[in-house]
Amino acid sequence: MSRQRWFLDSPFRLGLVLATLLIAGFLVWETVFDRWPGILYSARTGLIGQPSGPLRDFRIAILHCLLVGYLPAAFLAVVRGGRKTVRELQGALDCTPEECDALAVSLRLPVRGLVGAVLIGLVLALGTPYLASPVPDDLWNPVTWSAEVVWHRVLGPLVAVGSVALVYAILVVSGRMSRLAEDLKSIDLFDLRPLYPFTQLGLTNALLLMGLVAIAGLMVLTESGFGLLGLLVGTAILTAAGLAVALPLRGVHRRITQAKAAELEWVEAKLGEQRTVLKTGADRTSGDLSDLAAYRDLVRSVRDWPITTSSYVRFALYLLIPVASWAAAALVERVVDAWIS
Repeated sequence: MSRQRWFLDSPFRLGLVLATLLIAGFLVWETVFDRWPGILYSARTGLIGQPSGPLRDFRIAILHCLLVGYLPAAFLAVVRGGRKTVRELQGALDCTPEECDALAVSLRLPVRGLVGAVLIGLVLALGTPYLASPVPDDLWNPVTWSAEVVWHRVLGPLVAVGSVALVYAILVVSGRMSRLAEDLKSIDLFDLRPLYPFTQLGLTNALLLMGLVAIAGLMVLTESGFGLLGLLVGTAILTAAGLAVALPLRGVHRRITQAKAAELEWVEAKLGEQRTVLKTGADRTSGDLSDLAAYRDLVRSVRDWPITTSSYVRFALYLLIPVASWAAAALVERVVDAWIS
């Protein structure tokens, strides 16, 4: 395996390497500029959570490093997840392994859309710092930046662009998966397991967005001044998480409802025939009418979405991941604060 292949083969490995390199570079940067005395003094004097200061800027810079490492990895995971889903649907799509591989490889993001996501991210990067208080007088003047703020201003646009690109990738891949449902062969209403890869894709994408909330939300909970920004961004990402689950299933939901409607139409026609036989007193097979009525109820009970109870539980647990992350961060903060003090 080539070095480049090793680096990109795993989204987790990619994120870990990027975050580690950035944090290591930042720590060296802080050492070169002799920033440690001020940071340690802020920690010892109980300045954690203050609206300004070197310790606050240090922590925010670390979170920026984590986000810049996480977002490319999540973006890669979304694209690879879509391709994996296509291959897992081979039986339901009735395609050969070669045809499914070709279809999976063709799952790419439009360049024009990516350029648009970059532009939107840059606009947000220029505007969001004004939503976090206190707002410096010369926000974009490099002369006023401290050693830590340099990393905020440099990595901030990357975070904004990466966040928008991640949401865009999820929307595009989800839309492609939804349209792919049109190519499914006949659906067995009483065995929806071949359709579960659609559900798994939606849950995985929602999990990736929850990871973004878990990291970015640390700024809101551990630092002051990010309340409004956290509310706006958190609401947008949580909404996107709900869409991430629902969008890949739209096409499958439509196919299931169509199959149910066709089956119910057939049952109603057969029931009509049996009613005619019953009224005319003609010979009929015992139990035909009751069997058809029971079958109709059985078809009606089929879920319109390929989502099981366990899928709902998993999504609920994913929503709790940011809460668990914030609680762990608060505990670590208390321990470190007590140790330094």
